[in-house]
Amino acid sequence: MEDLLKNVELEKRDRILNSAMKEFSKNTFQKASTNKIVEDAGISKGLLFHYFGNKEKLYKYLEFFTFKVMTDEINNELDWNNQDILVRLKEISMIKLKVFQKYPYLTDFSLLLFKDSTVEEIMHKYPDFPLKLYGQVYTHNIDYSLFKKDLDVEKALNIIKWTMEKFSDEFRKDLELGVTKFDDQSVEKEIFKYIDMLKECFYR
Repeated sequence: MEDLLKNVELEKRDRILNSAMKEFSKNTFQKASTNKIVEDAGISKGLLFHYFGNKEKLYKYLEFFTFKVMTDEINNELDWNNQDILVRLKEISMIKLKVFQKYPYLTDFSLLLFKDSTVEEIMHKYPDFPLKLYGQVYTHNIDYSLFKKDLDVEKALNIIKWTMEKFSDEFRKDLELGVTKFDDQSVEKEIFKYIDMLKECFYR
């Protein structure tokens, strides 16, 4: 799956992916038009099918890409030497926002892909979900001495994880229902509010 666009220049690849995510997020799989995708991407239909073979394989690639792009960016950009879990979560939030800015239809496509699913359900439903990375975020190289004395750190970490997961679940639902619109600065501020509250509750 990863090799399908391996030799395509980055700018063209991103045009194709953004166009495809846009079309699939606005329509059902059956109604999504490859004609609109190629027109928007500025490529020929023959070239699209040369890369993917058929519409189903294109959709499967988008599923794969949704996980891969976040995994790659977090692996490449996150400072794993920083041992403060809350600072780490702030960094991850900023990395995700930058990805959404680069791929503006990734949010809409993700909503369609993960519709009515919790983070836990998504992890089990999609084999490409980066389970190892997800676990490392909360366990690798964490400075537990930052937490309050006599605090059950394991339970505190669970609360932190559940809070961030619930925030993501509720945010996706609000986007889907049209209650809110994706705005990177507003999302950033809201996430930071939760993280600051968690810090006040659990840190020395």
